[in-house]
Amino acid sequence: MTAEAVAVAPHDRAQPRALPWWMIATVPLLMAALAFAWTLHGELQRMYGMTSQAWDLAYDQEVIYNVSIGQGFYSSFARANFLGIHFELIFVFLAAVEKLWPHPAVLLIFSSAGLAATAPAGYLFFRALLPANRPESPWLAVGLAAPIPFWAAIQEGARDSFHPENMALALAILAAWAGIRGHRALMWVLCVLVLMCKEDQVYTVGVIGLLMAAYGAPAVKKHWRFIVYLAGAWFLIAIIGIQTYIRAGGYSDFVYYKWLFLGPSLGAVAEAITRPEALLAVAVVIAGMGALPLLAPRWLLLVIPPYLANVLSEHIPQDVLQLHYILLLLFPLVVAGGVGARRLLELQALRPLVALAFIVPAVMLGWGTGRFPPALGAEKGVYSRPNTVAELRAATAMIPADAPVSADGGLTVWLANRRVINDFPDMLTPACYVVLDHHAYVTGPTNRKVRQQMADQLAASGRRLLYDDGTFQVWSPVGE
Repeated sequence: MTAEAVAVAPHDRAQPRALPWWMIATVPLLMAALAFAWTLHGELQRMYGMTSQAWDLAYDQEVIYNVSIGQGFYSSFARANFLGIHFELIFVFLAAVEKLWPHPAVLLIFSSAGLAATAPAGYLFFRALLPANRPESPWLAVGLAAPIPFWAAIQEGARDSFHPENMALALAILAAWAGIRGHRALMWVLCVLVLMCKEDQVYTVGVIGLLMAAYGAPAVKKHWRFIVYLAGAWFLIAIIGIQTYIRAGGYSDFVYYKWLFLGPSLGAVAEAITRPEALLAVAVVIAGMGALPLLAPRWLLLVIPPYLANVLSEHIPQDVLQLHYILLLLFPLVVAGGVGARRLLELQALRPLVALAFIVPAVMLGWGTGRFPPALGAEKGVYSRPNTVAELRAATAMIPADAPVSADGGLTVWLANRRVINDFPDMLTPACYVVLDHHAYVTGPTNRKVRQQMADQLAASGRRLLYDDGTFQVWSPVGE
């Protein structure tokens, strides 16, 4: 061996061997698979145990079923065209699946998949945004992305069973990745899919446009304004135009902001903005990314509009950023975290193990502050009831498929494939069959005392008890 070779060899041995990209990317994929199984298992436990909520799981199931059989977006829960309340055209794709399998589990599968997909989508986004010439970039991308499905905020989406926002976040992150990498057609398709998830996603797509102005591939960057124009056009045409026309003066979620137009005091506004629950929810997300969003303060400011839109609402639990309502804040928070990570690497180098260490505190925060089992704040009894679907099907076998039904909230999703379904006793009519659970899980808009009073009056209302097995009761329409 020559002296030159001897001199070079130690230097070569000191260089760590770079792992192939596919080995690094396996970590978020494995975390996504784990998150999907975990989330879906919990959501199915709740649905089969009759503790899922009529609003909005059964509500959405009925609309999607109606679309699948060609009856449009009618909702008997609202007695109105659903598109006038929420402009969620993504239901058309879900209805196509339910055309083949008209089962409420379809919604939970898509919900769980959407939440779990935030890990691989986040990895692609962070990897694209972080400096390509830094060897620690892939590791930091894994450290930030892998725990996302386990965040307490993501658990709130899982607790709420199904909402299209559960899919919108991963789609938005993928759209941002596609724009940074220069996949223009894919980016535009993903942006449209995000908009189809819900009307408030116009804000998310607007943020994508701003992100492309700063970090988009050259072919995308020079046309970033058109992404913002798309969001603006969707807002004007779909929300101000089509939704207003469909609604024709009917119900809108804007009713929860009436107090803002009635001369609210500065104290009331300040109290709403500084609710501890809402501030803590945002702080936990920031902490889960190692406080990196704080290194990108201008991008972090983009969280303020959706934060105010939620906390200034009088709708509970929107005002404290619980359930799916917090999801709208997550995309700008992820963007701020990515830009903050980029700036961190501009300031200092990181060892791979240090970058991966971001996973541990994020997962621990999710367990300590989350509310989906086995997190500490979980309402575990909701997810541990026995499967009583077979008993419910036996009890309701005599109800005609086209008959209107009023049922306890946890039962409605199993009876939602019909033209008229409501959560008892809301909108109860004499023509309805009534299906009650002796151990009903009562939550959401249903008042427990009112429900019991109405149940006690069924026998005197002209209805006849058709079935009672000690678990479920079925009452006939009035006069039958």
